Amino acid sequence: MRSSRAWLAMAALFTAPVASAADPAAQVPAATAATTPAAPAEKMGREMNGHLFLPSHLIDDPFSYTAFGVALGMGSGTALGDTINLTPPLTPPLFGPPQREYGYTGLGIGVAMNVRILEYLSARAVLGTIAYLGSGDGAAFVIGTSARISGSVGVKGSLPVGENFRFAASLDATYGPVLGVLVSQGIQDVINSCRDPATGCTLDPSQFLQQSKTITWVGGLSGAWAPLPYLGVTMNAQFIAPTKTADGAASVSQTGYTVAVMADFDAKPLLAWLPVGVNLAYSLTGPVGGVGVTRTAEYGFGIYYTGRPHLALGVELDWRDGRLENQQVSNSMLAWLNFRYYWN
Repeated sequence: MRSSRAWLAMAALFTAPVASAADPAAQVPAATAATTPAAPAEKMGREMNGHLFLPSHLIDDPFSYTAFGVALGMGSGTALGDTINLTPPLTPPLFGPPQREYGYTGLGIGVAMNVRILEYLSARAVLGTIAYLGSGDGAAFVIGTSARISGSVGVKGSLPVGENFRFAASLDATYGPVLGVLVSQGIQDVINSCRDPATGCTLDPSQFLQQSKTITWVGGLSGAWAPLPYLGVTMNAQFIAPTKTADGAASVSQTGYTVAVMADFDAKPLLAWLPVGVNLAYSLTGPVGGVGVTRTAEYGFGIYYTGRPHLALGVELDWRDGRLENQQVSNSMLAWLNFRYYWN
């Protein structure tokens, strides 16, 4: 009896360390056994409620971020102009009613840099140009050629409201010269001067070359709503005040407004294998008061790659109804290649 008890005691002494070594939890202090919390996922500046908002050149968003963007556009359109009267005998006016449509080709380039200074404050600078050239029968004479080069700087302050809303206020200043060659108007001016003996028949290059400079102040309010991770809505309202100065003429100040709305859909939150997003945008610019800016309506549809949160790359089609720089009524369609890279 005593012998069996001794053997049991010795077995307990030898098996206790073995059991302790076999149990990892017994060797790890309680403080180090606790799981280290995972680092929070990076949230992009254009992200809200799990939705990454898509960009559009037709609307301003309310977000604060650092990003670099490039936009290249090319397309065509038509404009109303006077009919060219070249049937012998040639009698003035050589350009006159009835009006007809002429074709033209358009090209646009834009570069933008946005820098987030504080969490809800950012600054931006934009440099862009848009040009058109009359193409087709007589279009080069009636529509001519025009180019607008513009640069702007601005600041934007934004504030989130809950998880689904964000609002912002912005102020921008834009400056740019406009250069235009209008052959038909120049020829008509020369003919009119030759018919008047008091003025004499003179040829002034400025009759063919139009030059003006415009500085525009823009104050805006914008908002965004993300009801679902795959759906976003953006709204924008701006008050615009351009002052245009033509060579040899007094400055003309105008006022106007721009309202815009955009809805964008991202399929990736629903189907991880489909990183594709689309947006629909509408922008309307109109005059305020008797002396106002030209009314212009634009419609946009874009399709984007959404596989990387730091990248927005897509093509946007833009339909525009308005006027050219020479005030001819026109409509056009441009295809824009939009690239934007976000750091935060």
